Amino acid sequence: PVYGITRPVRTWNPIRINFQHLWQLILDAWRTENLQDKLRIWFMPTGWRPDDVREKYPVYRIEDVYRFDKYDTAASMGMHVWCWVQLTAILGFITWFLGNVASIGTPGIFLYGAFIFLFVYALTDLMDRNRTAILWEALKALFGGYLLYMQQGDWFGASKSLPWAGTLVAAYLASSLIVTAWFAYRHGREDGSVGQVA
Repeated sequence: PVYGITRPVRTWNPIRINFQHLWQLILDAWRTENLQDKLRIWFMPTGWRPDDVREKYPVYRIEDVYRFDKYDTAASMGMHVWCWVQLTAILGFITWFLGNVASIGTPGIFLYGAFIFLFVYALTDLMDRNRTAILWEALKALFGGYLLYMQQGDWFGASKSLPWAGTLVAAYLASSLIVTAWFAYRHGREDGSVGQVA
């Protein structure tokens, strides 16, 4: 047996994955000209689309479950190593967060959550080879720097356990921005999109 969905995701980004089907429903409801279909789309079985929208705006579907291309992006050995470095870093950030959630308190937990959101989005955008990865990484670095500034160089109380924690986080943010910019530039050259206007 082959299990799966007929319209698989075409991204590594878990945030896009969680919301892409809702976004497709919103787009289809907006695009259909049939007023009845604008309401009916929310109650029909999974995969149903209005006829006029299906013809005008086709979406990728698996027709033969035994022969289809799995989503995969080209990645060098360096990119694989960088992804492991980033996954290790995010594991460290999340571990600190979960171990200290009570002392971080509010609004700190929401700020920390926003940082993790930017971290995940930047990394998976890079894994998807999107040119916008550098923008997300820059946002992550700026926001992380802002959090360090707001806490006088500390990272949510980490200086109590590790006196140089703030410096370590700052060094990580700067190096992550530089390495991501290099990979984004390299991917752009390989894909032929460097210097082109989107």
